[in-house]
Amino acid sequence: MPPGPAFHQEPPKRNNHGLVVGIVLAAVTVFVIGTVGAVGASMSANRAEQRSYQQTAPSSSDEPTTTTETTSETTTSDEPTTSDAPSSTARPVVKLGDNPINIDGSGAVTTPCSLPAFDTDVAAQDAFYQAALPCLMRAWKPALQQANLPTDMPRVVTTGSDTNTPCGLRTWNQTALYCPQDNTIYMTARYYSEVEGRSEAGVFLGQFAHEFGHALQRLSGINAAYGQASATAQGEAGLELTRRSELQATCFEGMTLAALQNGGVSDDIIFPALRDSAGRGDENSSVADHGSIQTNSTWVQQGFSKNRVTQCNTWLSPSSDVD
Repeated sequence: MPPGPAFHQEPPKRNNHGLVVGIVLAAVTVFVIGTVGAVGASMSANRAEQRSYQQTAPSSSDEPTTTTETTSETTTSDEPTTSDAPSSTARPVVKLGDNPINIDGSGAVTTPCSLPAFDTDVAAQDAFYQAALPCLMRAWKPALQQANLPTDMPRVVTTGSDTNTPCGLRTWNQTALYCPQDNTIYMTARYYSEVEGRSEAGVFLGQFAHEFGHALQRLSGINAAYGQASATAQGEAGLELTRRSELQATCFEGMTLAALQNGGVSDDIIFPALRDSAGRGDENSSVADHGSIQTNSTWVQQGFSKNRVTQCNTWLSPSSDVD
């Protein structure tokens, strides 16, 4: 089966093979809590699609700016420059459960975001991600600054072909990848549109927000601490560490979606993103490294409904919560 949402770390190298085959979601009502004001919003999801995949904002004064380069296959945004650069004291802190990002009451702030019309071709997807990226950074910048952590925005590469990255080759039919070595999200446009047959903007935004969650782990120092812990972990212990990392990124994704929904992004985008993430898991994978469908559903909904960093601290959760 093809891989699911992916995160590359060193060491060790791991691949994700989790896919959605099917999920039935009960109708749920969740209330989104913003960090700059509580905003209630209900999420009604009847049934997610039964799917079987085959192998084959308004700009603000502190919005980071990007320069975009476009080729026929791959587009990139250069590392942004900003007048509000991190202070010289802002450094990642190599800790997991006790990482300084875990401040009581801290979350992703309400963020308006003007997104272009979505289409599945490479150029349209790239335009969509380039527009979304500074919105995601604005949503999380206050939480990072409050914890005295760096706020350098990742780059995005949107590709329709095989791509060499510092984290290794990423083929066109593999899922998206965040590579901490060059602080870049590699969005493999054709995987989601051709292999999974998806076309909803929310599905793509959800995957993008998940990879951005891994970028947050790098900024906080969680990624480095995870790499150190994984270097000596064997067997199930190593897989559990990977699940904790992936599920935290999924929970951060839920927080990001809450911030965007509170800022006015349409529920026609937000709810498909939540349903898609809630339906991904290890049930049809040969490696149990991303968590079950039920566990993924729990963590993305928790991030969305609570919107608090401390509610996404998978590193302090019992093993039964990250299975």
